[in-house]
Amino acid sequence: MSRCARDSIPRRPPMLTRYRHLFLLPLLAVTTVALAVDVPANLPKRKAGLWEMQMGSAGGKPQMVKVCLDEASDRAMYEMGAKIGGSVCSKFSLSVNGNVVVADGVCSLPGPQGNIVMTSHSETRFTGDTAYQTQGTVKLDPPVNGNGEMSVSNGGHWVGQCTAGMKPGDMLLPDGRTMNFKDMGQQ
Repeated sequence: MSRCARDSIPRRPPMLTRYRHLFLLPLLAVTTVALAVDVPANLPKRKAGLWEMQMGSAGGKPQMVKVCLDEASDRAMYEMGAKIGGSVCSKFSLSVNGNVVVADGVCSLPGPQGNIVMTSHSETRFTGDTAYQTQGTVKLDPPVNGNGEMSVSNGGHWVGQCTAGMKPGDMLLPDGRTMNFKDMGQQ
């Protein structure tokens, strides 16, 4: 790609790009367990196999990833969200009512001119063990690059059996790379 063409591609503001993974905390597979607490046993479980998951939309275009899950990796995904949240969030509530999971959190993120308080609310509705849809809001105080409040959404659905060569925890990223989310915490 030429420099001129590359320079004409719209870019996210640097702060949003830098912290986009934190904006997804309330939506990371409905695992915004913000304090270092056990993941509730009654969280809905996803069917083992290959899932297509739409990740994020906090100020950017949603990305589709494919994830190979089994019972253990599904639980590990929930626990990873709990671990990430526990490192930056001071308040949290999580409730499960049948097929709906409601999460609320208050997190403090380092910014270029002091901390940014992120307050999040999300509701995830499961359709059996083969689909879910999350809607939420993220409020930033002070606003980042003029963004004080954003709507975020994600969702996922079961596609079928994991493809040949994939193991539980493998994610096929939009750029074609494969990585295992269980290895992310070890880097």
